[in-house]
Amino acid sequence: MLKISDFSKLSRISIRMLRFYDEQDLLKPCVVKENGYRYYESTQLRVALHIHYLSYLGFSTAKIRRILSTYLDGNDIVQYLQSQLEEMKDEQSSLIEKIDSLTKTINKIKQEEMLMSYKVEVKDLPARNMMCKRGIIPTYQHEGLLWKGLMEELHSLNMDIQYPTDSKGMAVFFDDGYKETDVDVEIRMDVVGEYNDTENIKFKNIPPVKVASITFTGGYEHITEVCIHIANWISEHNYEIIGPDFSIYHVGYSQTQNPEEFVTEICYPIQ
Repeated sequence: MLKISDFSKLSRISIRMLRFYDEQDLLKPCVVKENGYRYYESTQLRVALHIHYLSYLGFSTAKIRRILSTYLDGNDIVQYLQSQLEEMKDEQSSLIEKIDSLTKTINKIKQEEMLMSYKVEVKDLPARNMMCKRGIIPTYQHEGLLWKGLMEELHSLNMDIQYPTDSKGMAVFFDDGYKETDVDVEIRMDVVGEYNDTENIKFKNIPPVKVASITFTGGYEHITEVCIHIANWISEHNYEIIGPDFSIYHVGYSQTQNPEEFVTEICYPIQ
């Protein structure tokens, strides 16, 4: 027989927990002497480990007692735990679906709240001298190809372009409707001075225009919701869209790599 202290060391279960298991009728000492000393059989070590591990897994004392009384050996317990594992996997799949649904709902509510905070402005944009590059890109997400091509061409031609201190990038979308592929886009930058056109870069004086616009902070995934909000506002206020929409990048990739810090203004020419 093993004294409780030795049994504790061998099982790596504290004496306090062994006494608790005794009180809960999970693991009784085989002998309790008149002086109160508890003694265990070595064969009880494996039972003690089963109890300790089941407790660690979160099984209640009552459930552990039922398991030990129903499943007599390790193989039986393994089969039972295997069935419990399958149930947990099913619960996990259901929980993942609920988490995904909750996440989408939270994001949707956030977007709706954000839309409510959007303020449509009507403003007159002045005439401006701009450097422009127009092209067909695979999708809206490939706008960076135009900017990269613009910078590479300027570098290859060794063109010294002067920009105003408040120069901002702009993208104009010429397609009549939304397109999933082959998008017609022109990128523009404010410049100071006169320059000769190159094969792909044109220098234009862009006339003044009245626009309805929204300026928002965050990633470009919000653009669709912003456009819908502007369109509704234009309709409600009896304005008419008279030209291609465009985006002004107040803070974009050239200033930060964190989309949450982007500041974009969506503009629709109106009359």
